Amino acid sequence: MALLIKDILYLPMTGSPELKRGSIRMEGQRIVAIGDHIIPAWGDEIISGHDKCALPGFVNCHCHAAMSMLRGYGEALPLREWLAKVQPAENALTAEDFFWGALLAQMEMLKAGITCYADMYFDESAAYWAMEESGIRAVLGEGLTDNIDGKGEIALKTTLQWIDNMKNDLEGKVTFALAPHAVYSCSGPYLKEVAAEARSRDLPLHLHIAETKREQENCLAATGKRVLPYLDHLGVLTGKVLAAHMIHLNEEEFEITRERDIRIAHCPQSNMKLASGIFPYPAYQKRGVVMGLATDGPASNNDLDMLEEMRTASLLQKVATGDPTLLNPYDALHMATAGAAAALFLDDQIGTLEVGKKADITILSLKRPHFYPRNEKNSLLSHLAFCAKSGDVHTVIVNGKVRVRDSQCVDIDEGRVYHEIQQHAEEFWRRQR
Repeated sequence: MALLIKDILYLPMTGSPELKRGSIRMEGQRIVAIGDHIIPAWGDEIISGHDKCALPGFVNCHCHAAMSMLRGYGEALPLREWLAKVQPAENALTAEDFFWGALLAQMEMLKAGITCYADMYFDESAAYWAMEESGIRAVLGEGLTDNIDGKGEIALKTTLQWIDNMKNDLEGKVTFALAPHAVYSCSGPYLKEVAAEARSRDLPLHLHIAETKREQENCLAATGKRVLPYLDHLGVLTGKVLAAHMIHLNEEEFEITRERDIRIAHCPQSNMKLASGIFPYPAYQKRGVVMGLATDGPASNNDLDMLEEMRTASLLQKVATGDPTLLNPYDALHMATAGAAAALFLDDQIGTLEVGKKADITILSLKRPHFYPRNEKNSLLSHLAFCAKSGDVHTVIVNGKVRVRDSQCVDIDEGRVYHEIQQHAEEFWRRQR
């Protein structure tokens, strides 16, 4: 059976900000036709595009999904103090806690139009099994450290075995990364080892870089180098690198970023909440660096809403630089879709609405007060970037299958998730007394 979205406004995100009207046909996992004059075939499942708009599914390129278990905990703290409070709680989470926390986050993301996310957390097998139920796409990266718990070698070996065993499952919706946490939680030799394993398997290396001034100061004191030159000296930056945050860089480090083709996950709301700093978007833009938007984890944000991130990212750049032209509506939407897909090295598969791409599509209902008026003067493109809300998400398609219909998850028992997460959270905090 094929799936046909009939007569809808859509934004392909292929370089032009022009919205188009037509139909989108999917067979199996991929888009097979898009545009005018697509005639439904017998047996097609048809989705009406009336008063709706289709976009490539949003891509959340840096997240700690199961941290939803700790949402609202450790408030009003800077990063290092926040980590010191949160990490003992993380260490007490059980496998079931990780599963239900991951499923809750995946459900939240799907209902907000996110079709793919990049995870960096512990017990990623729990996120994998949650994916079986939710149907979301993900790049899973087990969080790796050796300076915190002394178990880095065991964790790396176990992770590599798990990746080797899990390849090609879930209809190709799962891919993998290696995710050493940061320079302050991983030793130099360990970072080198993990990076070498990533290169040998052609996997992305997903890590936090230059999130705070303190991180730069401590790295300089310990190694004689700032974070990017230190990682470059270790040979960590020579493969596929996805760097989260990348806030506090100097000119030398901006050039390293460009030369090494480091992809960046920008997390504006998390950076604001932890008072980590303001992302230097203009410096990356002029160098042509690949940038994607991300939510970070639901304990440091505190939600998983890419539409909020788009608006925040754009407004933050305007007020920080005094330049109202920065991060215009199309560029903001690009960072949430095609840019984020490229940050995950998946832009050959997702991020745009094109024939041959995977059918990951988010459909917004336009029958909302904040989408009116709309015409050549009242720009719908602007409305999409600055007015749209997660509650506008009507239908979400991942890999050619409807996962959200009429704003409700198709494959997830939402009531059961709410019940289970509440029970597990209450039991978890009882154990911590």
